[in-house]
Amino acid sequence: MLMDKKLRDYIEYIQKEAKKPSAELIDYHKTMTQQFQHERFIHLIVTMFFALFMILFFILFLILAIFIPKVEAANYIIGGVGVVTLILLITTLFYVRHYYQLENGTQILEDITRKLYKRD
Repeated sequence: MLMDKKLRDYIEYIQKEAKKPSAELIDYHKTMTQQFQHERFIHLIVTMFFALFMILFFILFLILAIFIPKVEAANYIIGGVGVVTLILLITTLFYVRHYYQLENGTQILEDITRKLYKRD
């Protein structure tokens, strides 16, 4: 099951159950929130590494395109680095989107936590 779907399903579940909070529900919610926050943190690290590698490959692409003489063998290398850069860009965009959804979901969970503790 995808993490986005798990998060959405859990948010729906906890919003229904939050109307009648109990100690067990609060403990369960605390555990689930910690797990989603951990998942969010891991995805932040992965997203940052993909972005870093994408930037590094883009810089390498620019350096090769500017300073390497235009010979046929160099064109294959420059093209290959360009393809890798494009793949990393697309992957980074998907990771950013996924991280954005996880971040928003954990913000919702934190709002629900305040409601469970009746602090909102």
